[in-house]
Amino acid sequence: MKAAAKMGLPEKTDVESVYSSEVLDLRRKVGNDQIKPVDVSALEADPLREMHNFWNKARDGMPMPCSSCIDPVALPKRLSQVFVIAVEHEPLTFRFRIMGEDVINAFGVNVCGQEVSTIESHGLPTGKLLHETYAWVVDQRQPVAMAGPNGALQDGFKRHEMIYLPFSNGGCQITNILGASVYYRT
Repeated sequence: MKAAAKMGLPEKTDVESVYSSEVLDLRRKVGNDQIKPVDVSALEADPLREMHNFWNKARDGMPMPCSSCIDPVALPKRLSQVFVIAVEHEPLTFRFRIMGEDVINAFGVNVCGQEVSTIESHGLPTGKLLHETYAWVVDQRQPVAMAGPNGALQDGFKRHEMIYLPFSNGGCQITNILGASVYYRT
């Protein structure tokens, strides 16, 4: 596990250890059970690696940057690919605060403002899957990159790559996750 962290992979990279059995089954039904964690350097999309560089620069030597460091103006070419998730603790909940146009188009729905666990797609409680993913990102306390095919994508998209970047309150509590995705039709 320590070697994985040094390579830029999260400590837990075995998806079966991240998700509950209910969500593993849901991943199969939705068609995104092939999405796996990847090293940031393995991402095809330059914009996602650029987001990682932005995060590293914003943290300025701290374990993670402060939420006040999220500056959308610094990412004008990327706003359509970006989403911001607010993190609340006790109980742990997530709410989409910002959702770029590319993200909305790829999934065919705008869930901005919604609490994640309430989201449904294709008649399935996909919010449970999202909740467990974001809880894992919070647990990792570092960037998480993932890639693979996703059956929930719309408009001819087949697969996507994404990066999740945690931001803190200036201390150890994660308050936001800045995410970005790139979608592919092949």
